[in-house]
Amino acid sequence: MKEDDYMYPWEIKKFIEERNYYIGGDDLLKVISPVENPQLKGIKYKPFENKYYMWDGEGNDYSFTPMPYEEAKAKGLVKKIGRKEK
Repeated sequence: MKEDDYMYPWEIKKFIEERNYYIGGDDLLKVISPVENPQLKGIKYKPFENKYYMWDGEGNDYSFTPMPYEEAKAKGLVKKIGRKEK
């Protein structure tokens, strides 16, 4: 992955805001990826709140709600990931 593919903190904030703090599918994988966002210092999911909390080395905090897989799939947000049918 090239450095040009990384998101700056302001881009992460904009990415989350543009999705109304409700992210699913490939977008979810992109925003929580430490490979695509190496400046992130921590990512925590709190299941009882159903929220992700992230922070970076510049003092920025981010939070959002993950979209259920089936809803993301129905909205066409799932392209890279998939579940195997039983």
